[in-house]
Amino acid sequence: MFDRTVEPDPRPAAPPSRNRQRMRKGHRREYAADRARGSIPFPERCAGALTDIGVFGAVSYRDLAEARFGGHPYTTRRAVDTWIRDGLVRETTAAGPNGNPFKILTLTPAGVAETRKLAAERRMDPRQRIEIPPIRSAQASHDTAVYRACAIERERLRRRRARVRRIRLDSELKSAVARASESERRENGKRAADAERHRTASELGLPIDERDRVLYPDAQIEYEDADGRTGRVNVEVASGDYREPALRAKAAAGFAMHASGPAAAGTLRKLGLGGGDGGSWLRGPADRDPASVEL
Repeated sequence: MFDRTVEPDPRPAAPPSRNRQRMRKGHRREYAADRARGSIPFPERCAGALTDIGVFGAVSYRDLAEARFGGHPYTTRRAVDTWIRDGLVRETTAAGPNGNPFKILTLTPAGVAETRKLAAERRMDPRQRIEIPPIRSAQASHDTAVYRACAIERERLRRRRARVRRIRLDSELKSAVARASESERRENGKRAADAERHRTASELGLPIDERDRVLYPDAQIEYEDADGRTGRVNVEVASGDYREPALRAKAAAGFAMHASGPAAAGTLRKLGLGGGDGGSWLRGPADRDPASVEL
């Protein structure tokens, strides 16, 4: 999720294969053919992938394969098995909206410590939160879709030559606002607490709606552009049970809207919020066969 410049692979490309049959996706010869174009080294892919798991707390195995390992199942399996063997990562299974199983990766306490070291090496903001979140089975599909949405927004920022420095999930944003407001309430009462809530929300780039409620995104990406200026992207992932007024309010506040399934995608299209640069349909566990990559 946090990009670094990588030098081209110095190894020569493998000789062309005499086998005219198409290789299976993820076959080692596909990697050999990529070397001439300059691919990302395996250790660098692993560092980025492990950092992603720490930043987002829970990441779908398949999403990580696509985002960090080019969709190659054997390389992904090699990395995950190494992390599990070293006690850095846990692999569990959850059910998608239609009951289809999919694999989720989370860190262990040892993985948190290792990932914090990697975060420092990758020049991430030292305030970046890396921890082990509680896994809510009912929310697993939505929570892992946040990673896919942020990957899309990261690519948009990359095309603008911006660099992601920090990502905050909704739980961290809510905690920051509540902590500041409650501290002020204890000392100076409700009116002062409301004023502090507004001030903290503004400082975090969080809008207030007409009912005086703070609007929280699922994730907030902090970045630095090519000229050194900082900015934020508030990312929202809509599920099928989201209500239209809530979606309209967040879209009006400038949130980057994404849909985690066909029902939500239909709602966004109905509201004129889906597709194009303003949103996307995040095809996840309900839309694909997990056996195709989750070996």
